[in-house]
Amino acid sequence: MKRSTERILTTHTGSLARPPELLQMLLARDESQPVDPGAFDEAVRHAVAEKVQRQVELGLAVVNDGEQSKVSFATYIRERLHGFGGTDEPRPVSLEAREFPAYAARRATPYRRPACNAPVVWKDFSAVEKDIAHLKAATAGIPVEEVFMTAVSPGTIVNFFPNRYYPTREAYLEAVSEVMRREYEAIVQAGFLLQLDCPDLALRSTWFPDLSIPEFRTVVAQNVEALNTATSNIPAEHVRMHVCWGAGEAPRNHDVPLRDIVDVLLTARPVALSIMGANGRHEHEWKVWQDVPLPAGKVLIPGVIDSTTNIIEHPEVVADRIVRYANILGRENVIAGVDCGFGTNARTEQVDSEVAWAKLRALVEGAELATRALWNK
Repeated sequence: MKRSTERILTTHTGSLARPPELLQMLLARDESQPVDPGAFDEAVRHAVAEKVQRQVELGLAVVNDGEQSKVSFATYIRERLHGFGGTDEPRPVSLEAREFPAYAARRATPYRRPACNAPVVWKDFSAVEKDIAHLKAATAGIPVEEVFMTAVSPGTIVNFFPNRYYPTREAYLEAVSEVMRREYEAIVQAGFLLQLDCPDLALRSTWFPDLSIPEFRTVVAQNVEALNTATSNIPAEHVRMHVCWGAGEAPRNHDVPLRDIVDVLLTARPVALSIMGANGRHEHEWKVWQDVPLPAGKVLIPGVIDSTTNIIEHPEVVADRIVRYANILGRENVIAGVDCGFGTNARTEQVDSEVAWAKLRALVEGAELATRALWNK
């Protein structure tokens, strides 16, 4: 994994808006409606090429496929794995929804949550292979530092899809880890960085609203252990993980503070840790790193752009955020990122797609300002 040795590198979290034609096919497939496979593959290929090209034109240093083939960052696995044929179950009522029920009702994001009712095994690994092929074709010969591809973490799958088959949560988590190992290793073998998307490591309010923070820390530790096992054959240098408190615009007043889980997060194998750092609930948490040393060899990817608002950050605001982290951690240990994805669920668009590109441009411009300040250029 590259470091910011000569300039502040830039990246994003992964998901970008899908073009209308592809979006319609994704939603149809998610509802088990027939979609021509050839037409779908061609639409994905074109979309990936276009998203990669736009990232390059903006000047992003580390790019990806925009998750164009996936209906969401996590539920895409329903199309690829057997085992999730149970009855749809509701999510727990989050702490925010209990405190602000009217707001929560207006902002509810629909997604299917079928239970795990059979052994989790691969159904269509060719979908992973197609994603790899599309991204390889789109990035061949392009002038970027690195290319990454995202995959959902084992703990997130276990949290999303209730267990109605395995004898314990631990057994369920172990089975999912072993299955997902194949996808993780294929991504790295293709020459990409693997990004694991890990809202399971922070979303107490949504999935475990009745657990105390010490109890939730136990869950986080279990999930980190599963992640470490699933990536045990991959050099840590090839893996980054995105820890998320939720992609949506929400009150967030019940988010677990970074300080309460950071020590557990740092036991994870991935070299790079991507965290929120730009929204109004987490921007102050750069101060955590004044007291918590970043382990040798680790890289932090703080969000310096908020992915939940259509406000386009001024590049100087972005630069100030980057410089704060760099002054504490060392400029070579910081890569400028985004709080979360701009298209985590194909059914919703809280940030206009063109505004999202403008925000990414502000990210690049802010990184250029930070580079001048940190290298005195």
